[in-house]
Formats: sequence, structure tokens, C-alpha cells
Amino acid sequence: MATSLDSSSMEDVTLCSICFEKFKSPRFLPCTHSFCHGCLSSYIVNVCKSTEPRLGFNCPLCREYTPCPGAFDKSDEWAGLFPVNEVLETIVKKPDGKLCDACLRENESENAIGFCLSCSEYLCKMCTKYHKRQLHSRDHTICQLNEMKSENIFPESRNIHGCPEHKKETIKFFCNDHQQSCCSVCIGTKHRKCESVDTVEDAAKNIKENGQLDALLGDVKNLEKKLTKAKSEQEKNVAEIENSVDEIIEKTEREFKELVDHLEILKNKHLDEVAGALKKGRRKLSDCTNALTDGIQCTNYCCRNIERVKETENDAEMVTTYYREKERLLQLEQFKFTKINIAISEKKSQVLKEVRNMETFGDIEYAESDHRITYDVHDIALSLVSEFSIAGGSPSVQTGNFLSNGNFVAADYRTSGCCFIYNKDWKSMEVIDGLTHPFEAIQAGEELLVTCYETRSIEVFSASDLHKLRSVNINEYVFGITKHNGACYVACGNKILKIDMSGKKLKEYKVEWGTINISTTKHGHLVYSNPSLNTVTAITDQGDTVWQYKHIKMKEPRGLDIDSVGNIFVAATGSDNIHVLSGAGSLIRIIEDILQPVFIKLMEERSICCVCSNRKIMKVYKL
Repeated sequence: MATSLDSSSMEDVTLCSICFEKFKSPRFLPCTHSFCHGCLSSYIVNVCKSTEPRLGFNCPLCREYTPCPGAFDKSDEWAGLFPVNEVLETIVKKPDGKLCDACLRENESENAIGFCLSCSEYLCKMCTKYHKRQLHSRDHTICQLNEMKSENIFPESRNIHGCPEHKKETIKFFCNDHQQSCCSVCIGTKHRKCESVDTVEDAAKNIKENGQLDALLGDVKNLEKKLTKAKSEQEKNVAEIENSVDEIIEKTEREFKELVDHLEILKNKHLDEVAGALKKGRRKLSDCTNALTDGIQCTNYCCRNIERVKETENDAEMVTTYYREKERLLQLEQFKFTKINIAISEKKSQVLKEVRNMETFGDIEYAESDHRITYDVHDIALSLVSEFSIAGGSPSVQTGNFLSNGNFVAADYRTSGCCFIYNKDWKSMEVIDGLTHPFEAIQAGEELLVTCYETRSIEVFSASDLHKLRSVNINEYVFGITKHNGACYVACGNKILKIDMSGKKLKEYKVEWGTINISTTKHGHLVYSNPSLNTVTAITDQGDTVWQYKHIKMKEPRGLDIDSVGNIFVAATGSDNIHVLSGAGSLIRIIEDILQPVFIKLMEERSICCVCSNRKIMKVYKL
């Protein structure tokens, strides 16, 4: 009789490596490691907490990557989607004494030496021998008990080609209508009305002959390349910001030391001036005091002489002394005795007061931007998903912009004009009326700014409920408006004004007449189009020209937009196309056959863009 494996040797097989207790509803991963359902779920949720949504996780034991089996944003459901390890469940439920299941059915007791993963049964030496001889079980995997490890204990009776809905059925067909593999039962039920159904053999043949596998592999590798490049750039960015911070710290320490040294010099100079003032004052007061002391001594002398002759009986001496002292008194009175008052104080430097009121040593600017890695301006194609007309008899829409909540605002440039607000489904929601020639509306924080040409003003509304807050008089005919770093830039035909949110003019840029559309790059360059000159120009914040773009296929350039990577989209109304420029002003591509585009605005998060054609037709495209 074979010797059975003692219970201590089997302990590692029946224990979950996370909780170190007997398996409870064990689930196994593609790497074949098994864990309790609850333990695996807690582990996955904990791993995914830091960066959600996640695309997968690493096995707690071998660290092999496991793609998520369900929705990206429902990591708490993933564990339940991995298959149950029925073999481990059976082992855990078996009594500690490992007896042959086949012999037990014959009322015999034999110690088991192996376990059939296909049948989930313990087998003794003899049954193992005959189990391998039987035709129906000769391919079964029997694991020796003394060699059993948790990672090689999982069901082998699974039908890897089985239908996910009908477990006992094999996949034999492929439905082209639903892009699903299915079994015979599926074909007779769920897919019985489908028009295009092939056998899996024909489907596989089509995939091979059309090179679909290679194409798919190429797409996956291309995405992997993009992701690898993005990761490399992210890691490079970490080094860059670390270097930037090191430079800021070094510069701050240096400037602080220079400031302290300079203040030390000023302090010593200041104290020297105080000491000098004291010395000068003491000298002046000492000279004055000496003169007064001299006068006091002289008057005392006179007093003593007068007191002395008061008692004398010598009339000649009295008379002589009287007139002599009287003359001396006259001399004393004519002497210019002075009493001076000296005060020493200080007036603190205004700069020092400002330094004391400083709240920060300097402003740290944290600029963050992101963009979809799969977005490539060279490859985008515009696919029309929605088209509608602007309300009103003869609308004249000039510009439009997406709002922070995903809605869209379009300005109708008429004498009795208005702004239309559309929701994400492009249904008209609100109308801001009572405006005279509104040209463009943009959102600035919690406010909506609308430029009105006729009133030469910017009308300010609440972005939340659209009630009017105030009017900002510009005293110039205003057209397009954009914002950057807390300031607004307004196109005024032959100039661009830089203003603050209260309307105060900060700077003025002289530009060619006809400039009505304007935008700003993430680097702070102003980009404006001129439909009369057929040009697009970029200038710095100081007004210096960076570049100017002209093209034979670009006529009447108007509305501008700039994507997350700095590419500039120009709606060329007169040439029925859209020109895409790099941040340096070079042509990347031309998107043709866009009828009289007045403007184009992108919403990359939703992979859509909005184009207004002929000033009255709104077209929404999928990128």
C-alpha cells in the first residue's frame, strides 16, 4: 500500500497566499495562480485605487501582468470574472486523509498518491495506472501529491473553444453582424435573424487572406510604440521638472544670500549715518553749551562784584564798579547767545515696507496640460455626425466656443443679435438676446465674456445662469477675443488690445487692418488671421512677429483654434478648406471639402470638432 502525503506537506496547496487560510471560492488568473475570491478582489481594488481607471494588474505572486477581464472603471467586479478553481475547491473540501475516490466507490480504502485535475479525484497507485490506460481518460493530467503546487492546480476540463453563454457547446460560427463567435444554439436563437454568419473556418480564412492579423498586429505595435514614446517623454519630463526645481532652489538660495548681503551693507551704512548724525549733533550742542557756560561764568563774576561794592563805603569804588558792570551787562546782552534743538529720526524706505509685506519670495507657476496619445493630426479624418441650422431668419454666425461644462456657445452677429447655447447633444438650451452685433463669446472662469461690435463693449454674464453681471467699455470696435494668463486680448480691426478683466488697457499691438479673429498659443504667442490679406500671423507678447503664413490654397482665413499639442487650425472660408499649422507656422496638412468654414473648434476629450459653414450651418464631426 502506498504511503500517503501527510497533511503538513499539503498545507501550501490548500492555503491562499494572501490570507494564509484555506481557500474560499478560489479564482485563478491566466498565470495559473489561485487566490480566494475576496482576497483577490481586495487586492485588485487596492492596486487600482492610485490610478483609476486601470487596464489591468500584476499577479500578487509572480507579478505577471493580467489584463482586466471587465470594464476599466469597475475594478471591484474583476475578481468575479476570473474562473473558479473547482479543483482547488474539491481539494479544500476533502478530508485530511487522502484516500482514493475510485476505491471508495467500491467500499475500499486505499491511500491516494495522485490527483486527476480533469476528474477532480484522488487516485491510488493502481487506479492511476488504469486511469492512464482507459481511452477516455488517458489524456487526463494526474498530479503526484508529493509534487503538487498551487500554481499547477487548475481545471483542465475547460473547453477553451466553448461558447461563453452555453458552456457545453463548442464555437462553430462567427456572426459578422454582431462581430461575435457563437455556437449552434446561439445561431438558432440570438443570431437567427442575422444576415451574415460564417463558419469559424471561413472566418479564419478571411482573416488570414485579408491580412487582418498582420494589420491588427501592426496597429497594436504602433500603439505600443506611441505609449512607449509617451512613457519615455513622461520620464524625461520628471527629470526636467526635477532639474527646474533644483535650479529654482539654487537661484532662490543665491538671490536670498545676495539680498541678505545687500541688506547687511545697507544696515551698516544706515547705522554709520545714525552714528554720524549723533556725532554732529553732540558737537553742535557742545559748542552751544560752552558759549552758554562762558556767559554764565561772566554773569556770576558781575554778580560777585556788584555784591561786593554794595557793602563798601568808598563812593569812588562803587561808582566805578557800577558803571563797569553795567557796561559789561550791555556787552553780554549784545552777545548772540543761541539755544539749538537737534532731533534725530529716520524715514524707512518704501521698498523695505514692501519687503515686510511680501507674502511670497516669488510666484511658482505650475502649468499642466495633457492630450490623448492616440490623437495624431496627420491621421485625423472628419466624419459628420450632426448637422443643423442656426435659428432665425438670416443668421450670421462668426464664432463659437466650447464651455467648460461641454456646452457650446455661438454668437449671431446681427444688429439684434444673440448668443445660442447648445448642450452636449447639440440641442438648443438657452439664448442670450438683447445684444448688438455680438462677435465672439468665451468663458473666463465663472464668467462668459461677449464682445459687441456696435456698443464697443464686452458684455459679461454669469457662466452658470447667464444673468448679466456688467458691461466693460472698450471704446474701440471689438471683434474676436481670447485669454491667456489672466489677461484678455481683443481684436479691434487694426490693433489688438491686451486688457485685464476690468477692461484696463495693459498693452496695444498695431496690426494690419482687417484683423478680427485671434487666439493664443500655450507659449503666449498671439495668432491672428486677416481675411483681406489671406495671412495668418503670430506675434510675441511684446509685439514682435514670430512668423506669417500664406498659401495659394488659403483664402479668407477666419476662425482659429489651437489643439493641446500646439497645432493651429485655420478655417479658410474662401477656399473651402481647413489648414492645420504647426506651432512654428509651417503647414502640416490641408483638410479639403469643408464648405465655407467660418470657424472650427475642437473638443479633444470627446474626439469631436464643430465647424460653422456659410455662417448659418453648424456641422459636428467625429475626429
